[in-house]
Amino acid sequence: MRRIVTLLLICTAFTLQSCFDIVEDVALKPDGSGNFKLVLNMSRSKTRINSIMKMKKVNGHDVPTKADIKNKVEDIEKIIKKTTGISNVKTVLDFENFIATFTCSFNNVTSLNSAVKNIGDKEKNTQPGVEKNYEYDAAAKTFSRLSRFSLKDEYQKLSAADREIFATATYTGIFRFQQDVSSVSNKESKIAGNKKAVMMKQNALDIITNKKSIENKITLVK
Repeated sequence: MRRIVTLLLICTAFTLQSCFDIVEDVALKPDGSGNFKLVLNMSRSKTRINSIMKMKKVNGHDVPTKADIKNKVEDIEKIIKKTTGISNVKTVLDFENFIATFTCSFNNVTSLNSAVKNIGDKEKNTQPGVEKNYEYDAAAKTFSRLSRFSLKDEYQKLSAADREIFATATYTGIFRFQQDVSSVSNKESKIAGNKKAVMMKQNALDIITNKKSIENKITLVK
């Protein structure tokens, strides 16, 4: 968890009472390939972040420069580009609104899992279960968003100031398909009116403290 806090500070330079939203967007094709997008949106706190960017430290952490952030993102991109089955890797950093958008294409969800694992290995994240986030069974027509690790204990070890980083954070998961969705296992998620997408929005702190789960098994029409 401390590495997560540090990485967020390096990549986004947010501080106490900042607001941020994470959006995970997966578009899956019937053959298991697809496109992935991850958005870290801190526009609600851009005035505060602009002020913090002029400081050297906050909550005991060094405040990164824009160059530091760009270099860190480039390092992460290099790792992902080396992952077999991953292509079209691109990151857009909007320093005016403080929004970071990462996109890539994947040949299968195994490749997507490998990309996440490779980043974790680089950041020395030893949290068990983090290496597998998605499953897709083409024959059974099921896609699963997994969450087989817990951050609760690590969260409790953080300082009160670092905990505040997550107080108003939100997570939104969007999963898009070319087939119709017939059912979902997570009651917090909603099926779109056109039946081809599923969305879930939760408070990030509820996820971290295990009050709620982002795990979801989505069954598609055969």
